[in-house]
Amino acid sequence: MADNPKFHGPSATVLVADDDATVRLLAAKALQNAGFEVLEAQDGREAIALFDQSLPDIVMLDVMMPVADGFEVCAEIRRHPHGNLTPILMATGLDDFESIQRAYDAGATDFVTKPINWLILGHRVRYMLRASESIDALQRSEAKNRALLNAVPDLMLRVSRTGKLLEFKEAKTFRAFALKQEDVGGAISEILPIEMAHEITRSFDKVAETGGIHVSEHRFVETGTPHICEVRIGPSGVDEALAIVRDITQRKAAEKALRDSEERYALASQGANDGLWDWDLKTNEIHFSLRWKGMLGYMETDIGNAPEDWFNRVHPDDLDRVKLELNAHMNGVSPHFESEHRLLHRDGSYRWMLSRGLVVRDSEGTAYRMAGSQTDITERKNLSEQLLRDAFFDSLTKLPNRALFMDRLGHAVARGKRLGEHRFAVLFLDLDRFKLINDSLGHLMGDELLVGVADRIGRLIRPGDTLARWGGDEFVVLIEDVRDVACTTMVAERIQNLFRTPFALDGREVFTTASIGIAVSSGQHGRPEELVRDADIAMYRAKAEERGSWVMFDPSMHESTIELLELENDLRRALERHEFRMFYQPIVHLETGTLASLEALIRWAHPTRGLVPPTSFIPIAEENGLIVPIGEWVLRDVCRQIRVWKDDGADIRVAINLSIRQLKDRHLAAVLSQILAETGVSPESLDLEITESAVINNWEAVGASLSDLQAIGVHLCLDDFGTGYSSLSYLHRLPVTKLKIDRSFLEKMASSEEHSGIVQTILDLARRLKMDVVAEGIETEGQLAQLKQMNCKLGQGYLLARPMDEDAATSLVRRRHQSAALGPAREKAL
Repeated sequence: MADNPKFHGPSATVLVADDDATVRLLAAKALQNAGFEVLEAQDGREAIALFDQSLPDIVMLDVMMPVADGFEVCAEIRRHPHGNLTPILMATGLDDFESIQRAYDAGATDFVTKPINWLILGHRVRYMLRASESIDALQRSEAKNRALLNAVPDLMLRVSRTGKLLEFKEAKTFRAFALKQEDVGGAISEILPIEMAHEITRSFDKVAETGGIHVSEHRFVETGTPHICEVRIGPSGVDEALAIVRDITQRKAAEKALRDSEERYALASQGANDGLWDWDLKTNEIHFSLRWKGMLGYMETDIGNAPEDWFNRVHPDDLDRVKLELNAHMNGVSPHFESEHRLLHRDGSYRWMLSRGLVVRDSEGTAYRMAGSQTDITERKNLSEQLLRDAFFDSLTKLPNRALFMDRLGHAVARGKRLGEHRFAVLFLDLDRFKLINDSLGHLMGDELLVGVADRIGRLIRPGDTLARWGGDEFVVLIEDVRDVACTTMVAERIQNLFRTPFALDGREVFTTASIGIAVSSGQHGRPEELVRDADIAMYRAKAEERGSWVMFDPSMHESTIELLELENDLRRALERHEFRMFYQPIVHLETGTLASLEALIRWAHPTRGLVPPTSFIPIAEENGLIVPIGEWVLRDVCRQIRVWKDDGADIRVAINLSIRQLKDRHLAAVLSQILAETGVSPESLDLEITESAVINNWEAVGASLSDLQAIGVHLCLDDFGTGYSSLSYLHRLPVTKLKIDRSFLEKMASSEEHSGIVQTILDLARRLKMDVVAEGIETEGQLAQLKQMNCKLGQGYLLARPMDEDAATSLVRRRHQSAALGPAREKAL
């Protein structure tokens, strides 16, 4: 046997492990002189590490080593994926049988005793490598033979000249004869169909003489099912033959069906709408029907009959697949040929075609002909692609839509769970003031803006990331392979920088900004929906804090959202559970300190949270529309209470706040009229407070309601006066009889002459317009003194009186009534 260069050339490597530096030196010299490369390890752990890194061809181990001895290292190498066949030579100074046996038990190939004969060490190693090579080659040969044998799917019989069954291998798919191990040694005439058995024995001499293969076909019925078998008989040794039996029932049926259809095929070829082709595999010529050629824009003589006339027109991206599908059918892997591919039309475009075919085989199973059809499926393909685009892409921006984004995000979440270290992030982006642009410039301009935004962001992000339109003016970005959080904030800032340049819309320059929420993947995100939810929450926080900014999500935001949701759910049940309570804050004559009127203030007596102030739940009620039924309840309850006080002989006016939602409800005046009629309360007893900003910003929507309320006879009061940017221009149009100075002006009167001047101006304006004025939010003696000096008549605030419950308010009203009955001079201050 010629030397294996891997083992005997410079590339063969020996790992020497010994804690004795002298032994390692002598071993290295001896092996290097023999032409080997040498790796050295001074203990067992270092030896294992070097083996894993370098995969040496042979290992020489000292038995006694620190950290891990030679037995442990040998066993560890045998457990290594590449160490099963590596020769291992154990060197020991121990010559007892127990140590030698232990070395072999650990997996050693051979051993050598110390002191070592350095002159023959190289020959010993070379011999071990040659022996290993021979064993390896033998094992590969045996494995190859087993694989070849198992790959044959047919029934295999080894038969003696006398007709005895010597050995068999059952077919994988054909088990008509149901052979058993007990049949070995018996006559094949008792096991196989008699005609088949006789044919095998008759062909023995012919096969033995020629050394060739004898083929025959046999028909028989097994359990009511007809079968056709092909038997191939060849020599297998002295007085032995090998018979391979294959079930060709289906193949024969197909061949018969194809032969029976030849006449029909000839007629169909002339009248079919599909293109037909017939491939003679022996001459390698293909007949293409006139219709086949016409599908591609050609006449009869424009296309030849070579396979290249077909394959050269197949789209380059489809060609390898088409050939693979053809070969699969020709080799019997697939029952028929079917392929969808693109063919080049004469006009230069590609048309989608569905090509189907069936191969015809001769008696030996060799394919000699293949015929089929071709159908133009371009329209169907285009429709399918359009449906796919509609299902997964936004029709306006051409970006992935929500469904496709969630699919890709789902894959990212799965990768994160699988790889552990894989991090990614979701950016949720919402355009600021988009509704204003839509309403002012029209939806077409709004759509154009969305396309422009998609284009700018699409050119910014990396190819591996995903930008999708979530819906409306919302976009989402999936950032893959996030190294740290700073990467995501940098992307958010770059996106926001894109909006510094205006968008050109139909000759106009339009500016907009984007609020962005960021959520980075973590172990807490088990589903993709959770990441989008968190990014959405962070986006709304950004929009609330400062439009055009970004906010990174943290778990406290989700907790706040859950708390808000729970509060909203509880709020929806609060009315039916009678959890609302009315409190009343006095409005006082500043000169005398006596009670002038009351302002009704709602409180929510929550079963677990206690008394909830209106600032915590009124905004929620405004947003979800609950403020309308809650406001109706307030009107009804206050009127009921006024009726109770009136029945006690006390007349008192009460101010009730109206929200913008109530004012926009055209039924408000009718509902209030009905409540007044039911309770018998005079409209003169009510001051309905409306905020200045709500009226100014929604005049077209609330003007009619204000007129209807004025017609009923209730008084209208303009609350928070002075904060609106168009107060004076609207004041003469509003049917109000009272103004309330906003508390923000009172807070700064002492330190700001400007704010003192504003308050004085409001008071002068009200006197000219013959309106009452209430200074709201009086909390210090200094504020009270200044207002008295300015001749302000009415005031309200914690300095004068805090809001009180129904019982306390009733006591106050009764005291006022009793004092008034004694005359104005006897009326007492609060």
